[in-house]
Amino acid sequence: MIDLSLTNLVFAAGLIAGATLDFLLLRTLLAPPFRIWPTPEPGSWQSLTFWGLFRGGMVAAFIVAVLDWNSAGLLDASRYLIGLPLFLVGFGITVFGYFNLGLGNTYCGADGLVRHGLYRFSRNPQYASSIARLMGLAICAWLVIPLAVLMSGAYVLMALVEEAWLEQRYGASYREYCSRAARFLDVAELAHAVNALIERKKPSRQTS
Repeated sequence: MIDLSLTNLVFAAGLIAGATLDFLLLRTLLAPPFRIWPTPEPGSWQSLTFWGLFRGGMVAAFIVAVLDWNSAGLLDASRYLIGLPLFLVGFGITVFGYFNLGLGNTYCGADGLVRHGLYRFSRNPQYASSIARLMGLAICAWLVIPLAVLMSGAYVLMALVEEAWLEQRYGASYREYCSRAARFLDVAELAHAVNALIERKKPSRQTS
């Protein structure tokens, strides 16, 4: 007999949304000129479809995490020491990235190529942090894992399909940016920046 509990219904809806979104993004990547993302303009079928599936998949993952809390059978402390911190840090970085990128660029505008702030260390810092956020949810609930995989796949595909679109708009300047910034995370550059910040904060020694 099919279990029609709220958790399973939301989980099934999330699976459908995530799988459909991944399929459409993969088609965008492999079979142009079809394009679901970046969306042509607000109100288009592409925009309505993309945002409906994307938001539906993300909301489903969050709701399932709440309903299926700690089903992984891990120690309670693991949720608070690993899962929640990863989710919160990922969420915080994502929000901060919006301030770097701007609202227009976030929603498929062409308000200028952003290379400062978080975008110095990654061409897609919001996508990378969102994947970390999904990993945090998955640690708290086993049932989130398939949803997290599907939505993480969507973020990776979004980053890939954006590249040709961005190169078309910004040309040589975007190609130059790609040559020095990692697609998801430049660990060496980030470590160098952190080290420089620590050194700057150290009190200077005065020589007698």
